[in-house]
Amino acid sequence: MKRLGLARWILLGALLASCTTPPQSVAPPSPSGPVTVQVTDKTKGELQAVLKAQSDALEKRDLSGYQATYDLARNAFRRCKQESFDIAGRQGAPASVPQVVRVEPYRGIYARAWVDSGQGPERGLTRMYFRVVDGRWVQSEPTSDEVGAEKKTTVDGIDIDYWEIDEDVVEAMRQGTLAARDAVVRNQLGASKQPFGIRFYPTRSVAGPQACNVVGFHLPNRPEDKYIRFFLYWFAPDGKALSPDTVSFIQHEGLHWAQDQFITGISARLDWWLVEGWPDYVGQSRSASYKRTVVCTTATPTYKQLADGPRDDLPETKPEDAVRYYALANTMVEYLYTQFGPNAYRDLLLAYKELADPNKNLPAVLTVTPEQFHTGWIAFARKKYC
Repeated sequence: MKRLGLARWILLGALLASCTTPPQSVAPPSPSGPVTVQVTDKTKGELQAVLKAQSDALEKRDLSGYQATYDLARNAFRRCKQESFDIAGRQGAPASVPQVVRVEPYRGIYARAWVDSGQGPERGLTRMYFRVVDGRWVQSEPTSDEVGAEKKTTVDGIDIDYWEIDEDVVEAMRQGTLAARDAVVRNQLGASKQPFGIRFYPTRSVAGPQACNVVGFHLPNRPEDKYIRFFLYWFAPDGKALSPDTVSFIQHEGLHWAQDQFITGISARLDWWLVEGWPDYVGQSRSASYKRTVVCTTATPTYKQLADGPRDDLPETKPEDAVRYYALANTMVEYLYTQFGPNAYRDLLLAYKELADPNKNLPAVLTVTPEQFHTGWIAFARKKYC
């Protein structure tokens, strides 16, 4: 599973807000259905004001003002917006206001904005939707009935499933998936039995009850299920390609697929840091600056905690706590490669296939105990990143 770094995903979950005055490009409401909107040369500025208003609400910790800026009728979407508000309360609001790059109509009742969150060209642009409620713009998303039919395309044997709402960017999805596939194949641990496929979910309502900070996942221990599933994805400025970060995230999930292709069900036997650290490190899913922040400013979990993974089932575990574990696992695998060589990871998987016990496997493969590995990794990571 790929989780987005905290500084990145707060912005995605808490980007947009509403104007306090009615937008000039709104037609009179229809008593029989949703408000019809016209995207004009003024709409971009109106939506930019929405972004500023929501940033202000986050900074002031104004919950009622924040809730007034998004569509309360979209339940899954509302859940993620509330989570973003909670995280901003613990970590602080984003430092900059996201910028609307361009706007286009969707189905006559939404404005679709291409938004730059300020995370740089590697992250790219996200697509956000607005509609009019009570005479003002609010951030929203189309309902399951409004995203269009499910569709399928292929590229070099890879099945790509998507919804009609993304028909205009399907070629970007094709080419980005192909680039990620090539990287996965270069790093496979063994021959694959079948190519992976991918499904792009355009809205929270279509995605179902997923954790809000999950970019995508591959079903673990299910090698017969070829699909990786994506819930957050970004585009190059011209909209004709997936962003570099998105391609790296697809690589991450594709490498989970490769784990199962190498040894069926192996992730059920591995320590958590071995499951997630390898695709995160090899797939280049975590920035050096984020790893530096985590390694140098947070308490280091014990080996057992990193073997068990973040306890998402405990109420005291916050979403941002789980994300930090991914950065730590990334650096653990980096240490594994640096200190023990390029075959060490593959050899550990073969050992765990026979016996799911780090107290036996690490000494047998690496000639160190888990505690010695943990100590060596901490010294390595702090020397490199701090």
